[in-house]
Amino acid sequence: MRKSLGSFKGRIGLVLIVVATAGWRPLAAAPQAAAPAAAQQQAAAAPPAGAVQANADPAAVVFEQETPRPDAAPSRTSSTDAAATGEAVPTDQTVPVDQTVVEPLAVTANEVAGPAPTTVLPILDPALATTTTPPVAIALQADDAPQLDAADALAYFDGLIGNGIARSDVAGVTLAVVKDGQLLLSKGYGYADVARRIPVDPARTLFRPGSVSKLFTWTAVMQQVERGRIDLDADINRYLDFKIAPYRGRPVTMRQLMTHTPGFEESIRHLFADRPSSLIGNGRYLKSVQPERVFAPGEVPAYSNYGAALAGYVVERVTRQRYDDYIEAEVLHPLGMYRSSFRQPLPKLLAANMAGAYADGRGAPPRPFELVNPAPAGSLSATAEDMARFMLAQLGDGHLDQAQLLQPATLRRMHAAAQRPFPALNAMALGFFRNDRNGPLTIGHDGATEAFQSTLLLLPDAQVGLFVSVDGSGDAASALRRQIVRGFQQRYFPRAPAPEPTLASAREHGRQLVGRYGSSRASFSNFFAIANLLSQSRIVLNDDATLTVSSLRGLDEQPRRWREVRPYVWREVGGDALLAAKLDRGRVIAVASDAHPPAMWLQPVPAWRSAGWSLPLLIGALALHAAALLLWPVAALVRRHYGRRLTLTQAAQRWRLATRLGLISNLAMALLWLWLLSRADARIADFDGGLDGWIRFAQLLALLSLPVALLAIRNAIEAWRAPRDRWRRLGASLIALACTALVWFVLSLRLLSLDLNY
Repeated sequence: MRKSLGSFKGRIGLVLIVVATAGWRPLAAAPQAAAPAAAQQQAAAAPPAGAVQANADPAAVVFEQETPRPDAAPSRTSSTDAAATGEAVPTDQTVPVDQTVVEPLAVTANEVAGPAPTTVLPILDPALATTTTPPVAIALQADDAPQLDAADALAYFDGLIGNGIARSDVAGVTLAVVKDGQLLLSKGYGYADVARRIPVDPARTLFRPGSVSKLFTWTAVMQQVERGRIDLDADINRYLDFKIAPYRGRPVTMRQLMTHTPGFEESIRHLFADRPSSLIGNGRYLKSVQPERVFAPGEVPAYSNYGAALAGYVVERVTRQRYDDYIEAEVLHPLGMYRSSFRQPLPKLLAANMAGAYADGRGAPPRPFELVNPAPAGSLSATAEDMARFMLAQLGDGHLDQAQLLQPATLRRMHAAAQRPFPALNAMALGFFRNDRNGPLTIGHDGATEAFQSTLLLLPDAQVGLFVSVDGSGDAASALRRQIVRGFQQRYFPRAPAPEPTLASAREHGRQLVGRYGSSRASFSNFFAIANLLSQSRIVLNDDATLTVSSLRGLDEQPRRWREVRPYVWREVGGDALLAAKLDRGRVIAVASDAHPPAMWLQPVPAWRSAGWSLPLLIGALALHAAALLLWPVAALVRRHYGRRLTLTQAAQRWRLATRLGLISNLAMALLWLWLLSRADARIADFDGGLDGWIRFAQLLALLSLPVALLAIRNAIEAWRAPRDRWRRLGASLIALACTALVWFVLSLRLLSLDLNY
């Protein structure tokens, strides 16, 4: 659920490097009655005969070769586990439940005679790790795919994840696979606590699934739809104690929230709290940071954490319960998910088993527990085996053991296509990302915090589910998560697209797409519009009539190539992903790929906002600022060396000095804005209000850029009035142009917004 600013970090680096070469260093209706009391928890099914535990010895994937310690905790649930004895883990506000024994889900292995073997994987030399190509799953034909059973899956994951951890900065991985109504496999890799060598245990160790949390919120919404308390197509303001502003007279509906089409721009202020004392709660969050609605509702997909949090608040309003109380009573506890919670901070007994947040890599100390203000959008902490229970309920017509989470008809409605932006590509279900156009049907969701990268993937037709969460630095954890999910699908459920020839129209249609694009998930009305400039995608038509989209990259981080196989539909060269364009009256209005969720798309950038010319102009303007300031003392030293004096009138000298001071102010402004952007990528909790003073100071410097431009223009006029000095005239004119250009960026990038809602 982490705020996505696109891949602008590299662009910032480019700005800094280029400018450094010039001498610059960087920069409602009343709520209805409360919900019925929580359903009583019933006994879980006993483990089937022959079930085994998939023991994950910590030395199987540790970071040096060592002999397994005899007291090392196994990856599976031990006999003293509270969940195994049926003991509910206490919370700060324990919801009364029937103290019925909840047995741990069985790990079945049809062909495993005993505990699964482990493989000791010594850490690779770091120098070699940086040059070794990560393992890539081989796509198989459907007839050649191996049978998904515990033995094969265990061997596969051991190799893939073990090597992945050894080659990366990842601290730990937890996963669970369910099949045919049972837990097929659960296993932990690496460490929950690196310093103390505590291994990841899929039954006990909690990870942060991030935006996978939203699936619980959408489930809660559908429970209230069943009970007649929420109408998916009613004005959302009916349920609120504050107002969501209309977009040109059109309101927001719950259906639009669930399909990420309410039209909200991105918002990151107060998304993460800096410390427990600064948690403001979901209601206050929603009322204080309501983002602008920049798209017509129901038309443009733009992923929104705010929208999911708003849905959770509606659940609170119609049930008259706190969100975390409701989720525990109606979702978590009925499913036996006693080792999972939306509460922040975590209850003590759960906090003791929380994996460290190794956002800076396993070699650095873990960060504090991440605190999410819009809790319904991403505050879940859960074990892999608890997530397996949720997957089994979603795959089992809403039923697990004696608990009925949703009625089968409601669940089918929830999983069905609800919004399809491109006919050739995947659809949004009601809250789930749905892949129904390219390969076996899958539904699921991804999630990301600063330390955890997660995926929940369901294959309803095969009755299979996969949950995986990776703990580590963002890029490394994300890459390993994608390898695990993609490899699992390619191995056991390979796509086998029919051969399609490249169309003769490939070059003509490809030429229509050439240009620069921006994500629909972005900020447009505040200073984070800078990120849009730095993260634009570029579509290029290659000599062989294939397309390249700079932001669509494969597992090797290289841009994919696409060839047209249907009108305005392209298939990945050497792969199976699809790309499509949406046209209106012959003009391209959007581009998307099924390699990414259908909750956002790329849209053409207007010419006046194109980074193709504006980014070089910005770099050039700042380079001129830096060069002018560097040449100022250099020129003085040269004059002193040759015994010459500056032949300027006193008035001209005053204008010249004022202009140079203005250049210093402009460069300080640019440095400060780039530093603020870098903080969003490094630690988003800094935008919980702690940087507001710096933001105001940066805005003050941005405001000063206007009189600085006037000073530079006046200085240029003085230079042209003085006796002929072509070098002085040229320099003063270029400085005036650079300062004027900077004013353009200040205004177009919304750096002077009056409020601090971003």
